[in-house]
Amino acid sequence: MIVYEWNWERIDTRLSKQFSYSRSFFHHIIERWGIQIKWKSVKKSYFLKQNDEVHIDDLTRYLSPVLLEEAPKITIPIVLEKEDYLVINKPKWVLSHPKTIREIHESSVSGFLYHKFKKLPSIWNFIRAGILHRLDKNTDGLMIIAKTEKGLEHFKKLFQAKSESKDINEKEATELKKFYRASSNLTPEGKIFIDNMHPLPFIIKEPVIVKLPHITPKIWITKIIEITKKTNITITLNIEILTGRTHQIRYHLSHHGLPIIGDYLYGDPNDKESMQLTAYKLIFRDTNNEMITVEI
Repeated sequence: MIVYEWNWERIDTRLSKQFSYSRSFFHHIIERWGIQIKWKSVKKSYFLKQNDEVHIDDLTRYLSPVLLEEAPKITIPIVLEKEDYLVINKPKWVLSHPKTIREIHESSVSGFLYHKFKKLPSIWNFIRAGILHRLDKNTDGLMIIAKTEKGLEHFKKLFQAKSESKDINEKEATELKKFYRASSNLTPEGKIFIDNMHPLPFIIKEPVIVKLPHITPKIWITKIIEITKKTNITITLNIEILTGRTHQIRYHLSHHGLPIIGDYLYGDPNDKESMQLTAYKLIFRDTNNEMITVEI
């Protein structure tokens, strides 16, 4: 609730100044009775009066293409494009999608897709149109994007099958595989872990305690496939995730003395490098029943 102490300013104009979002966005909310004065809906042309109490509904409910007009127009490489889907190479420091309206003005995959394609199918709301899975903001690499309802349903089933499979063998048998490359600092604890990490591939099946609010620790599964480079102080690993959870690789490696270079959250908080974690390969069965491998 906001109390205004001035007269004769249109409500849409004042709200756009107050929250730094466009008048058209607030028109969208007003049309859906999300803004009220004295608990009554108002029109966009309403002029505020002395001590008006403006009640605003949860703005996140109104994420829509109207709002995405304000997202930055950026370029993201398209690695593979088919009729029903495409695979993009998300750069570092680009959001997969905004979590709240306060992130709309940051570069995001959502904004890129909106400006390039306008209308893509969505699992949840407009803000995630086309997006089937996400990467952390400071992780780069491959993402599958649904272009059609057929593509959305097909890949949703693949991700669901991966998620609902009950054991490691079932997860490895699903027709969707995601691979990452991580370069880590090699601590004394990490050297001991590496020495005992034989034979490869090596499975880490442990709970992850994420440094985010309101997330319950769960058992997540990370598969270390191979060591591609090793020095006295760093190591580079190729990894497959058998569960896809927030910060899974970052936590598992850090927990075993292998914090990813540039990971300020689970590694050195003073590390100014960009995080060295890349989603470098995808293997999946597509809508034409072909097994596709995409690698960067």
